Amino acid sequence: MSETNSPDSTPGVYCWNELVTSDVEASKTFYNNLFGWTADAVLMSPGFEYTMFKLGGKTVAGMIEIRPDMGTIKPHWISYVNSNNIAADVAKARAAGATILRDEFKTPSAGTLAIIQDPQGAVFALWKNSGEASCA
Repeated sequence: MSETNSPDSTPGVYCWNELVTSDVEASKTFYNNLFGWTADAVLMSPGFEYTMFKLGGKTVAGMIEIRPDMGTIKPHWISYVNSNNIAADVAKARAAGATILRDEFKTPSAGTLAIIQDPQGAVFALWKNSGEASCA
């Protein structure tokens, strides 16, 4: 999530893409070589660094490193969808047949999230702005 771009905060709109990786340095090199993305690491909270990928000065995506507390997940990309009410949207998703991989939780600096798997197995995150960051 970035303050650099003018975000569309409309509920239901995809607003952010994030790489979750086991090797931050290798990912920086790969995406720089592939797309010309540069990487700007920001300390979000003690022990938690967040990397912003940029292209021509515009923030295009983010990246975090897989931490032990995240369990045994593989590297992947995740997309975020704006939500004005995470709890209500989680309940609607559950009623529609989704699996809730991670129920509503607050992050130290980026807002409130939930991670959903649709009935076909696709995964996405819901995101509600905390006022400290914007989804771009």
